[in-house]
Amino acid sequence: MRALTYLGKHGAAGFAISIFVGLALPDLASTLRPFLPVTIFCFVTLSFARADFSGVARVVRQPARLATATAWATLAMPVAITGVLAVIGRGSIDPGLLLGIALIAASPPLMGVPAYASLLGLDNSMAIALLVLTTAMTPFIAPPLASFVAGEAVPLDPFVLGLRLFGLLAGALVACLALRRFVGTAALTGWRHPLDGVNVIIYFVFAIAAMDGVIDATKADPARTLLYLLLGSGIAVAGLGVTMFALGRRLGGADSFVLGLGTGMRNTGLLVSAMGAACPPNTYLFFALLQFPIYTAPLLVGPLARLILRRMPA
Repeated sequence: MRALTYLGKHGAAGFAISIFVGLALPDLASTLRPFLPVTIFCFVTLSFARADFSGVARVVRQPARLATATAWATLAMPVAITGVLAVIGRGSIDPGLLLGIALIAASPPLMGVPAYASLLGLDNSMAIALLVLTTAMTPFIAPPLASFVAGEAVPLDPFVLGLRLFGLLAGALVACLALRRFVGTAALTGWRHPLDGVNVIIYFVFAIAAMDGVIDATKADPARTLLYLLLGSGIAVAGLGVTMFALGRRLGGADSFVLGLGTGMRNTGLLVSAMGAACPPNTYLFFALLQFPIYTAPLLVGPLARLILRRMPA
Protein backbone atom coordinates (compact mmCIF):
# COMPACT_ATOMS: atom_id res chain seq x y z
CA MET A 1 0.00 0.00 0.00
CA ARG A 2 2.87 2.37 0.76
CA ALA A 3 4.40 1.67 -2.64
CA LEU A 4 1.08 2.27 -4.41
CA THR A 5 0.57 5.48 -2.43
CA TYR A 6 4.01 6.69 -3.45
CA LEU A 7 3.26 5.90 -7.10
CA GLY A 8 -0.07 7.68 -6.84
CA LYS A 9 1.52 10.85 -5.46
CA HIS A 10 4.30 10.93 -8.07
CA GLY A 11 2.44 9.57 -11.08
CA ALA A 12 2.95 12.52 -13.44
CA ALA A 13 6.62 11.71 -14.03
CA GLY A 14 5.82 7.99 -14.23
CA PHE A 15 3.41 8.59 -17.10
CA ALA A 16 6.07 10.25 -19.23
CA ILE A 17 8.74 7.69 -18.28
CA SER A 18 6.53 4.75 -19.27
CA ILE A 19 6.44 5.89 -22.90
CA PHE A 20 10.22 5.76 -23.12
CA VAL A 21 10.38 2.40 -21.34
CA GLY A 22 8.17 1.02 -24.09
CA LEU A 23 10.53 2.44 -26.72
CA ALA A 24 13.61 1.11 -24.93
CA LEU A 25 12.17 -2.40 -24.48
CA PRO A 26 10.48 -3.29 -27.78
CA ASP A 27 10.20 -7.00 -26.91
CA LEU A 28 8.31 -6.13 -23.73
CA ALA A 29 6.05 -3.80 -25.72
CA SER A 30 5.26 -6.62 -28.15
CA THR A 31 4.53 -9.00 -25.26
CA LEU A 32 2.15 -6.56 -23.57
CA ARG A 33 0.28 -5.43 -26.70
CA PRO A 34 -2.44 -8.13 -26.35
CA PHE A 35 -3.27 -6.62 -22.94
CA LEU A 36 -4.39 -3.28 -24.44
CA PRO A 37 -8.11 -4.15 -24.26
CA VAL A 38 -7.65 -5.25 -20.64
CA THR A 39 -6.08 -1.93 -19.69
CA ILE A 40 -8.88 -0.02 -21.45
CA PHE A 41 -11.44 -2.09 -19.53
CA CYS A 42 -9.65 -1.26 -16.27
CA PHE A 43 -9.46 2.46 -17.14
CA VAL A 44 -13.20 2.69 -17.69
CA THR A 45 -14.07 0.58 -14.64
CA LEU A 46 -11.85 2.42 -12.17
CA SER A 47 -12.60 5.88 -13.57
CA PHE A 48 -16.35 5.52 -13.11
CA ALA A 49 -16.15 3.46 -9.91
CA ARG A 50 -14.11 6.23 -8.26
CA ALA A 51 -15.95 9.18 -9.77
CA ASP A 52 -17.52 11.61 -7.32
CA PHE A 53 -20.96 12.24 -8.77
CA SER A 54 -22.04 14.61 -5.99
CA GLY A 55 -21.37 17.70 -8.10
CA VAL A 56 -22.91 16.30 -11.27
CA ALA A 57 -26.42 17.22 -10.13
CA ARG A 58 -25.44 20.88 -10.30
CA VAL A 59 -24.26 20.44 -13.87
CA VAL A 60 -27.44 18.57 -14.86
CA ARG A 61 -29.50 21.49 -13.56
CA GLN A 62 -27.85 23.57 -16.30
CA PRO A 63 -28.95 21.51 -19.33
CA ALA A 64 -28.09 24.15 -21.94
CA ARG A 65 -24.54 24.37 -20.62
CA LEU A 66 -24.12 20.59 -20.52
CA ALA A 67 -25.70 20.19 -23.97
CA THR A 68 -23.29 22.76 -25.40
CA ALA A 69 -20.29 20.95 -23.94
CA THR A 70 -21.54 17.52 -25.07
CA ALA A 71 -22.30 18.68 -28.60
CA TRP A 72 -18.90 20.36 -28.84
CA ALA A 73 -16.99 17.33 -27.50
CA THR A 74 -18.87 15.02 -29.89
CA LEU A 75 -19.09 17.05 -33.09
CA ALA A 76 -16.41 19.76 -33.12
CA MET A 77 -13.54 17.44 -33.99
CA PRO A 78 -15.39 15.47 -36.72
CA VAL A 79 -16.59 18.70 -38.35
CA ALA A 80 -13.15 20.32 -38.22
CA ILE A 81 -11.35 17.23 -39.52
CA THR A 82 -13.89 16.69 -42.31
CA GLY A 83 -13.48 20.31 -43.36
CA VAL A 84 -9.69 19.99 -43.54
CA LEU A 85 -9.95 16.73 -45.48
CA ALA A 86 -12.32 18.36 -47.96
CA VAL A 87 -9.66 21.00 -48.65
CA ILE A 88 -6.60 18.76 -48.97
CA GLY A 89 -8.40 15.75 -50.45
CA ARG A 90 -9.07 12.49 -48.66
CA GLY A 91 -7.39 10.50 -51.44
CA SER A 92 -4.06 12.24 -50.87
CA ILE A 93 -3.69 10.73 -47.40
CA ASP A 94 -2.45 7.22 -46.61
CA PRO A 95 -5.51 5.09 -45.68
CA GLY A 96 -3.92 4.02 -42.39
CA LEU A 97 -3.29 7.61 -41.35
CA LEU A 98 -6.75 8.61 -42.56
CA LEU A 99 -8.28 5.96 -40.30
CA GLY A 100 -6.14 7.15 -37.39
CA ILE A 101 -7.38 10.72 -37.87
CA ALA A 102 -10.95 9.40 -38.10
CA LEU A 103 -10.48 7.64 -34.76
CA ILE A 104 -9.64 10.99 -33.17
CA ALA A 105 -12.83 12.43 -34.64
CA ALA A 106 -15.00 9.51 -33.51
CA SER A 107 -13.57 8.79 -30.04
CA PRO A 108 -14.93 10.23 -26.78
CA PRO A 109 -12.77 12.50 -24.62
CA LEU A 110 -9.87 10.98 -22.72
CA MET A 111 -10.86 9.14 -19.52
CA GLY A 112 -8.24 11.09 -17.57
CA VAL A 113 -9.80 14.52 -18.17
CA PRO A 114 -11.62 14.63 -14.78
CA ALA A 115 -8.35 13.64 -13.11
CA TYR A 116 -6.59 16.51 -14.91
CA ALA A 117 -9.26 18.88 -13.61
CA SER A 118 -8.72 17.66 -10.04
CA LEU A 119 -4.96 17.90 -10.48
CA LEU A 120 -5.39 21.56 -11.41
CA GLY A 121 -7.65 22.24 -8.44
CA LEU A 122 -10.66 22.79 -10.73
CA ASP A 123 -14.20 21.50 -10.29
CA ASN A 124 -14.41 18.30 -12.33
CA SER A 125 -18.21 17.92 -12.21
CA MET A 126 -18.63 19.05 -15.81
CA ALA A 127 -15.86 16.71 -16.94
CA ILE A 128 -17.46 13.71 -15.18
CA ALA A 129 -20.93 14.44 -16.58
CA LEU A 130 -19.46 14.94 -20.04
CA LEU A 131 -17.47 11.72 -19.84
CA VAL A 132 -20.52 9.69 -18.77
CA LEU A 133 -22.62 11.01 -21.65
CA THR A 134 -20.01 10.76 -24.40
CA THR A 135 -18.81 7.31 -23.33
CA ALA A 136 -22.39 6.00 -23.20
CA MET A 137 -22.98 7.32 -26.73
CA THR A 138 -19.74 5.89 -28.14
CA PRO A 139 -21.03 2.48 -29.37
CA PHE A 140 -23.81 4.23 -31.30
CA ILE A 141 -22.02 7.36 -32.54
CA ALA A 142 -18.35 6.42 -32.99
CA PRO A 143 -18.71 3.80 -35.81
CA PRO A 144 -20.80 6.01 -38.14
CA LEU A 145 -18.59 9.02 -37.39
CA ALA A 146 -15.46 7.02 -38.23
CA SER A 147 -17.06 5.80 -41.47
CA PHE A 148 -18.19 9.34 -42.33
CA VAL A 149 -14.64 10.70 -41.95
CA ALA A 150 -12.57 7.79 -43.29
CA GLY A 151 -14.99 6.06 -45.66
CA GLU A 152 -13.68 2.74 -46.95
CA ALA A 153 -10.52 3.02 -44.81
CA VAL A 154 -12.50 1.66 -41.83
CA PRO A 155 -11.67 -2.09 -41.76
CA LEU A 156 -14.79 -3.18 -39.85
CA ASP A 157 -18.50 -2.89 -40.52
CA PRO A 158 -19.89 -0.07 -38.31
CA PHE A 159 -22.39 -2.46 -36.72
CA VAL A 160 -19.66 -4.93 -35.74
CA LEU A 161 -17.47 -2.14 -34.37
CA GLY A 162 -20.40 -0.73 -32.41
CA LEU A 163 -21.24 -4.17 -31.01
CA ARG A 164 -17.66 -4.67 -29.83
CA LEU A 165 -17.62 -1.24 -28.21
CA PHE A 166 -20.94 -1.93 -26.51
CA GLY A 167 -19.66 -5.22 -25.10
CA LEU A 168 -16.48 -3.63 -23.77
CA LEU A 169 -18.27 -0.69 -22.15
CA ALA A 170 -21.18 -2.75 -20.81
CA GLY A 171 -18.75 -5.14 -19.14
CA ALA A 172 -16.87 -2.22 -17.59
CA LEU A 173 -20.17 -0.76 -16.33
CA VAL A 174 -21.07 -4.03 -14.61
CA ALA A 175 -17.62 -4.20 -13.00
CA CYS A 176 -17.90 -0.54 -11.94
CA LEU A 177 -21.29 -1.07 -10.28
CA ALA A 178 -19.98 -4.21 -8.55
CA LEU A 179 -17.02 -2.29 -7.13
CA ARG A 180 -19.22 0.54 -5.86
CA ARG A 181 -21.69 -1.95 -4.37
CA PHE A 182 -19.36 -4.41 -2.66
CA VAL A 183 -16.32 -2.26 -1.87
CA GLY A 184 -18.27 0.93 -1.21
CA THR A 185 -17.72 4.49 -2.33
CA ALA A 186 -16.33 5.48 1.07
CA ALA A 187 -13.57 2.88 0.82
CA LEU A 188 -12.82 3.86 -2.77
CA THR A 189 -12.51 7.49 -1.65
CA GLY A 190 -10.34 6.56 1.31
CA TRP A 191 -7.98 4.58 -0.89
CA ARG A 192 -7.46 7.56 -3.20
CA HIS A 193 -3.66 7.54 -3.37
CA PRO A 194 -3.21 3.73 -3.51
CA LEU A 195 -5.80 3.57 -6.31
CA ASP A 196 -3.98 6.40 -8.04
CA GLY A 197 -0.95 4.12 -7.85
CA VAL A 198 -2.94 1.27 -9.40
CA ASN A 199 -3.93 3.66 -12.19
CA VAL A 200 -0.27 4.54 -12.75
CA ILE A 201 0.55 0.84 -13.15
CA ILE A 202 -2.32 0.37 -15.62
CA TYR A 203 -1.24 3.44 -17.58
CA PHE A 204 2.33 2.11 -17.46
CA VAL A 205 1.31 -1.22 -19.02
CA PHE A 206 -0.87 0.57 -21.58
CA ALA A 207 1.93 2.94 -22.60
CA ILE A 208 4.50 0.18 -22.99
CA ALA A 209 2.07 -1.96 -25.00
CA ALA A 210 1.16 0.99 -27.21
CA MET A 211 4.80 1.43 -28.20
CA ASP A 212 4.89 -1.94 -29.96
CA GLY A 213 6.49 -1.52 -33.37
CA VAL A 214 7.30 2.20 -33.02
CA ILE A 215 11.08 1.74 -33.07
CA ASP A 216 11.01 -0.52 -36.15
CA ALA A 217 8.64 1.85 -37.95
CA THR A 218 10.87 4.81 -37.11
CA LYS A 219 13.97 3.05 -38.43
CA ALA A 220 12.11 2.21 -41.64
CA ASP A 221 10.70 5.71 -42.17
CA PRO A 222 11.72 8.38 -39.62
CA ALA A 223 9.99 11.16 -41.58
CA ARG A 224 6.65 9.37 -41.28
CA THR A 225 7.06 8.95 -37.52
CA LEU A 226 7.93 12.63 -37.11
CA LEU A 227 4.93 13.64 -39.24
CA TYR A 228 2.54 11.49 -37.20
CA LEU A 229 3.96 12.79 -33.91
CA LEU A 230 3.67 16.44 -34.97
CA LEU A 231 0.20 15.92 -36.40
CA GLY A 232 -1.12 14.20 -33.26
CA SER A 233 0.42 16.80 -30.96
CA GLY A 234 -0.87 19.61 -33.17
CA ILE A 235 -4.43 18.25 -33.04
CA ALA A 236 -4.26 18.10 -29.22
CA VAL A 237 -3.04 21.69 -28.97
CA ALA A 238 -5.52 22.94 -31.58
CA GLY A 239 -8.41 21.24 -29.77
CA LEU A 240 -7.55 23.06 -26.57
CA GLY A 241 -6.94 26.43 -28.21
CA VAL A 242 -10.02 26.48 -30.45
CA THR A 243 -12.28 25.32 -27.62
CA MET A 244 -11.13 28.08 -25.29
CA PHE A 245 -11.46 30.66 -28.04
CA ALA A 246 -14.96 29.52 -29.03
CA LEU A 247 -16.46 28.73 -25.62
CA GLY A 248 -14.31 30.58 -23.10
CA ARG A 249 -16.88 33.31 -22.48
CA ARG A 250 -19.89 31.00 -22.58
CA LEU A 251 -18.55 28.31 -20.23
CA GLY A 252 -15.90 30.25 -18.33
CA GLY A 253 -12.17 29.71 -18.27
CA ALA A 254 -12.09 26.63 -16.03
CA ASP A 255 -14.74 24.53 -17.78
CA SER A 256 -13.64 25.57 -21.27
CA PHE A 257 -10.04 24.61 -20.41
CA VAL A 258 -11.12 21.15 -19.21
CA LEU A 259 -13.41 20.73 -22.24
CA GLY A 260 -10.52 21.78 -24.47
CA LEU A 261 -8.34 19.03 -23.02
CA GLY A 262 -11.07 16.49 -23.79
CA THR A 263 -11.57 17.90 -27.27
CA GLY A 264 -7.92 17.66 -28.23
CA MET A 265 -7.02 14.43 -26.41
CA ARG A 266 -9.30 11.53 -27.24
CA ASN A 267 -9.76 7.97 -26.00
CA THR A 268 -8.64 6.44 -29.31
CA GLY A 269 -7.48 3.33 -27.44
CA LEU A 270 -11.14 2.40 -26.99
CA LEU A 271 -11.68 2.08 -30.74
CA VAL A 272 -8.26 0.53 -31.40
CA SER A 273 -9.05 -2.15 -28.81
CA ALA A 274 -12.44 -2.78 -30.41
CA MET A 275 -10.83 -3.18 -33.85
CA GLY A 276 -8.27 -5.65 -32.52
CA ALA A 277 -6.21 -7.36 -35.21
CA ALA A 278 -8.12 -5.47 -37.93
CA CYS A 279 -6.29 -2.25 -37.00
CA PRO A 280 -3.86 -1.41 -39.88
CA PRO A 281 -0.15 -0.94 -39.00
CA ASN A 282 -0.04 2.77 -39.92
CA THR A 283 -3.19 3.42 -37.89
CA TYR A 284 -1.63 1.70 -34.90
CA LEU A 285 1.57 3.71 -35.32
CA PHE A 286 -0.41 6.96 -35.35
CA PHE A 287 -2.36 5.81 -32.28
CA ALA A 288 0.91 4.99 -30.49
CA LEU A 289 2.36 8.43 -31.21
CA LEU A 290 -0.85 10.09 -29.99
CA GLN A 291 0.14 8.88 -26.53
CA PHE A 292 3.11 11.25 -26.33
CA PRO A 293 1.08 14.45 -25.82
CA ILE A 294 -1.34 12.55 -23.57
CA TYR A 295 1.32 11.10 -21.30
CA THR A 296 3.35 14.29 -21.05
CA ALA A 297 0.24 16.39 -20.40
CA PRO A 298 0.30 15.91 -16.58
CA LEU A 299 3.70 17.64 -16.54
CA LEU A 300 2.53 20.47 -18.81
CA VAL A 301 -1.12 21.28 -18.10
CA GLY A 302 -0.47 22.76 -14.65
CA PRO A 303 1.75 25.65 -15.78
CA LEU A 304 -0.32 26.11 -18.94
CA ALA A 305 -3.59 26.25 -17.01
CA ARG A 306 -2.24 28.80 -14.54
CA LEU A 307 -0.99 30.97 -17.41
CA ILE A 308 -4.28 30.85 -19.32
CA LEU A 309 -6.76 30.98 -16.45
CA ARG A 310 -5.12 34.06 -14.95
CA ARG A 311 -6.27 35.92 -18.05
CA MET A 312 -9.81 34.56 -18.17
CA PRO A 313 -12.84 34.60 -15.84
CA ALA A 314 -13.44 31.36 -13.91
